[in-house]
Amino acid sequence: MSDSTVRSTPAMPRGVDYLLAAMGLALFGGIAVGVVSALPLRVAAGVGSLLAAGPFVVALLRFPRR
Repeated sequence: MSDSTVRSTPAMPRGVDYLLAAMGLALFGGIAVGVVSALPLRVAAGVGSLLAAGPFVVALLRFPRR
């Protein structure tokens, strides 16, 4: 059973792939900073979430229908 809307993986990463990677790094980086530093985990995770919001907004503006 195959779906005609499924596309093969591109040979090179697309711009949206880089933005998703930046969002993931910001989210997990905030948690990692909270684990290894004196900052409370809630504060560090919140800052990571705020930093991840930047690439999210850029992705929505650059790729609105994807």
